[in-house]
Amino acid sequence: MGYGGYVSAKLPPAKPTEVEAAVQAIKSLETVEMIHKLVYNTAVQPKEEKFRKVRLGNPKIQAVLGEVPGAIDAMVALGWALEDAEGEQFLVVPAGKFLGMQQVRIVEAARDKLTKEVKDQSRHDTRVAIQG
Repeated sequence: MGYGGYVSAKLPPAKPTEVEAAVQAIKSLETVEMIHKLVYNTAVQPKEEKFRKVRLGNPKIQAVLGEVPGAIDAMVALGWALEDAEGEQFLVVPAGKFLGMQQVRIVEAARDKLTKEVKDQSRHDTRVAIQG
């Protein structure tokens, strides 16, 4: 109960920003985990070149990011850029640009929301199986 016996106001949830919407559009938990790892490493060690460049031709990266709808778009929205070099495509954090903990928090929020959705769906599927 709120102040003076009044119930606190229930405000509608805020509309997500473009970056939040791009990350929340991904429905693969493995992909969101990979994006979190890449963004976190870049934010924590911003001058380390190995964290600022991701080769999209890498089989694991291709499977987790390249084949999931919206994953590359989310990375671009977070501040990465697509670049062609040496006959391959890369996701690169442009020179002079740094990712911060704000981007990490956006990905963590999307990961937490997706984890909750997966658990709720699993719980729902279990109930349907028991009743059916």
